[in-house]
Amino acid sequence: MQYRVRAVIDGKDRRKLFDTLEAAQLAALEWVGERQCDTRVLVTRLAPADLADAEAALPGLRRLGLGFSTALLWLDKHYARPSTVLWEAAVEEYKSDRGKMGTGPDQISNVAKAARRFAAHVGRPAVGVPTKAEVEGFLSILPPECKATTYNGLLGDVATFLEWLKTRGYVAENPAAGMERRRVVRGLPAILKPEQVATLLRDMEKTDPAWIPYAAICCFAGVRPGLRSGEAFRFDQMLRGGREVIHPEGFEIHGKANGVRIVPWKLCGPLKEWLAAYPPKPGLWPSESPTAAERAWTKVRKRHGLSADVLRHTALSAMCYADGASLAQVAMVSGNSESMIRRHYLGRWSTEMTAALWGLLPSK
Repeated sequence: MQYRVRAVIDGKDRRKLFDTLEAAQLAALEWVGERQCDTRVLVTRLAPADLADAEAALPGLRRLGLGFSTALLWLDKHYARPSTVLWEAAVEEYKSDRGKMGTGPDQISNVAKAARRFAAHVGRPAVGVPTKAEVEGFLSILPPECKATTYNGLLGDVATFLEWLKTRGYVAENPAAGMERRRVVRGLPAILKPEQVATLLRDMEKTDPAWIPYAAICCFAGVRPGLRSGEAFRFDQMLRGGREVIHPEGFEIHGKANGVRIVPWKLCGPLKEWLAAYPPKPGLWPSESPTAAERAWTKVRKRHGLSADVLRHTALSAMCYADGASLAQVAMVSGNSESMIRRHYLGRWSTEMTAALWGLLPSK
């Protein structure tokens, strides 16, 4: 217990702490004896440094309409203690955790790279308390003319990692949550004409026959073409694992969020004939290594000037003009919404082009 003596003498504030009440009262009497002043003895349990700190904070709290107790309640609810986990340790834990949860390797890699770049930007080894200002500053390193998809992708990867930190209890809030994405203006997807597909497949019959199952399933069935993750990757892995994914009525595709759909042969033109001529064994492409497969397919794409998704877009365009096919069927087979099919794939194709594409049969 300590006692504080405070007096205002000639407009000047005088104060002092004493260990006993008697010493405090004696000091007060001495001050009163010197001149007329407003003198009182206050009991306090605070040490001098703590008392000074409290007195310094009080004007600010009063300006906010708060007292010490109400301020403590607010801090107890909102204060985020700086995390001591190191960025690199958190990144490695994220990669391990997401890998066990079945997240695709490409997504894990992208998020981990963005997390490391963000850590380098904030410039501290520990996570601490990431702020919205730090996220905004990190995104500002992108050039002003960068594409909206590039900006949104980087923001999405950082937000994903920060949200994971929150779920693990390393941070109280995700400062990137709710940050506005840039509006993406998308053009119509690129497609190939039937004669271009014919040139591609005839060349592959001569130079890359082991890749024909993959090319055929993309350009006739519209399977998403990812070689490291996604639909084509999962189809390849199931074939190599001995799973029965090719059925009499069609074949089985595991799409986004592991949704399973059966793609019927009748909506895939000559795909069944191509797979009979060039069976997918042991997988959809020759190499078991995703890296080697991606490198080999990139050479084929460059030789024919193919963009990443052009075969899928060509297949879906042809499906829309197949005899008896509805947009709802095409949407279900492709794993898209009917409105997206209508917006992206109508108007640049014809029933004659579908007939020409589906009339393309293997040479052997």
